[in-house]
Amino acid sequence: MDNPLDSDDLKAAPAPRPDQPAQPIAEDSAEPKWRDTGKAKKKRGLNGLTIAIIVASIAAVGVLGFAGWKLLPQLFSGQAKGIEGAVKAEAEGPLAPYVKGSISHMITFATPRKIDNLAFIDRDKKPLRLADFKGQVVVLNLWATWCAPCRYEMPTLANLQKHYAGKGVAVVALSGDTEDKFADVKSFIDVQQPLEVYVDPDLVAKTSKLDVAGLPSTLILNKNGDIVARLDGEASWDTPEVKALLDKLLTE
Repeated sequence: MDNPLDSDDLKAAPAPRPDQPAQPIAEDSAEPKWRDTGKAKKKRGLNGLTIAIIVASIAAVGVLGFAGWKLLPQLFSGQAKGIEGAVKAEAEGPLAPYVKGSISHMITFATPRKIDNLAFIDRDKKPLRLADFKGQVVVLNLWATWCAPCRYEMPTLANLQKHYAGKGVAVVALSGDTEDKFADVKSFIDVQQPLEVYVDPDLVAKTSKLDVAGLPSTLILNKNGDIVARLDGEASWDTPEVKALLDKLLTE
């Protein structure tokens, strides 16, 4: 009788020859040390998102100038649905319909606000006060030679003053430069005719009292010398929407 243990089905598999590599057992196959899991992908994506936010923030400041910094907390928190919409909601009163286009980030007031009777000097260092312009609509632009957005918008303010020469609108470009920069202010304004030189070395310290964010900022005063509108940051001031707003004030 044949021995059942000698069956071909039960015989052990032959040992591999020395020149033939052993076949690995499936369970013991080497596992990759690192896999591109969803968690890893998410981590890399977060880094990219962070970079995108930083770039977008810088771009926002570049476009809006100083005003962009005021809106960054809202942009990061998701409270602002859009830069224009976030600020435009603050426009109130009879001038609100004029807040669009180049001045879409302007704030207008339902009730005119009082302003301090600022003291400053002209190109001859003659003392002046803001009250000297009462009876005119005043575009009070606060600027400085070291402020790039201020310099960028200045030609449009010069064009605005040209348009309203002798028509009851005074564009007062008030520099906050210190006394040692007085010559620089004159050199810059001299090529921005017909604007005049006005300097207040203490202007920067007064910005909080004037309720402005920084430079550049522009206050619109009615004929009584009260603030009816404010715009933080730069703008194009020789546009139809600006002229329409000023024309409205001239009729009052």
